Amino acid sequence: MSAHTPYMTSTSTAESFKKFLHREGTAFYGFISLWLVGLLVLQLFPMISALVLSFTNFNGLDLPNTAFVGWSNYLEALQSPDAHYSLGLTLIYTGLSVPLGLATALILALLLNARRRLRGLYRTAFYLPTLVPLAATALIFKAIYEPNFGILNLFISIFRPGTAYNWIGNQGLYCLVTMHLWTCGTIMVIFLAGLQGIPEEQIEAAKIDGANSWQLFRRITWPLLSPITYFQLMLGIINALQMWVPANILSTTTDANSFWNPKHALYVYPSYALQQMMSSQRVGYGVALIWILFVLVLVLTQIVRKTSRFWVHYAVEQEEGAREK
Repeated sequence: MSAHTPYMTSTSTAESFKKFLHREGTAFYGFISLWLVGLLVLQLFPMISALVLSFTNFNGLDLPNTAFVGWSNYLEALQSPDAHYSLGLTLIYTGLSVPLGLATALILALLLNARRRLRGLYRTAFYLPTLVPLAATALIFKAIYEPNFGILNLFISIFRPGTAYNWIGNQGLYCLVTMHLWTCGTIMVIFLAGLQGIPEEQIEAAKIDGANSWQLFRRITWPLLSPITYFQLMLGIINALQMWVPANILSTTTDANSFWNPKHALYVYPSYALQQMMSSQRVGYGVALIWILFVLVLVLTQIVRKTSRFWVHYAVEQEEGAREK
């Protein structure tokens, strides 16, 4: 019996280990079961349903009489002047707001990272606007740009009496970009954290070698901040292309600039898609518009990802390169 004891011990140990793995696996799937149900019910199922509806003429109510129309919704979207106008407006807004927002946040972070008096107060002041809900922020800017009693026109009236310029009706896109810049505090804080993570030894060594402020930024600060910039650029593109709430609130300043009036100054692409689904009751066509936006977001983010290897620098890669040398 004693000769077989080691074999029996190893066998029992292996069985116990298998039971342990089985128990741990069951517990794992039990813990993530709610997440899996939420993923299937709240994300995958709606996406698949929307994709199917985009090939139909569904009006939002009469599902039994819905007919399959093939690619006609997508072809109409590619030929629609309203779709072209709203998509162009959205792309212009993205092209302006994203780089300007990143540049503004980075400049503020560089200024607030310097050792000066009351810098904690300044950091708080620049970050506070991000705590205001987006809808409330849009209402604030709506009050600023209002043609008759807006704060901006009242201020200009001090120098030019009787000013009643319709800012949103004529310069709505730039008003929207300005509002975006006012809420760049979150990106500023992330840049500030990245600046504080830069080793002081590198800065001091570069100064000893005679590097000026621009050279410090170009050769040390910017490369070390490029991963943060890459991440914020991706998020900025995704959020800007889907922007709708501020444009909707600002565009209701006057009846002439109503959200449902095509081709007004803030008729962005999501507004056009929602207008087709809600007002025109063309849910199938509206969903097709959303899927086109999804593909556009995917293409733009992939372009940024592919080009990131030319301008994004990671500390791990630098350390590996130094070791190879």
